[in-house]
Amino acid sequence: FWLKFWLKPIASALGSGSFDCPAQARTRRAATMMSMEAVKAKAKEQIEAQLGEQAPRPLKMLFPCCGGPVKTMETCMCAVPAAQQDQVKKAIEKYKST
Repeated sequence: FWLKFWLKPIASALGSGSFDCPAQARTRRAATMMSMEAVKAKAKEQIEAQLGEQAPRPLKMLFPCCGGPVKTMETCMCAVPAAQQDQVKKAIEKYKST
């Protein structure tokens, strides 16, 4: 009891309401990193779905052979209509950067 009474003014002076042990701080950082990874994975899934919808019909059957929509579209860019090539290139760059 007396320890809490003594530490409370110190904690408020430091700007936090409680002291965190290093294990709690590591756990919080790990949770944040995991949530960031989840956001990146979701963004990649959305880009894959977008490219899967934009792909010309003959390329769709090559998805399993080439490693999915992104790699297929990148490998077979010549089969993508000229009007869509810029959009596809931007999507592939965004996929690789995430």
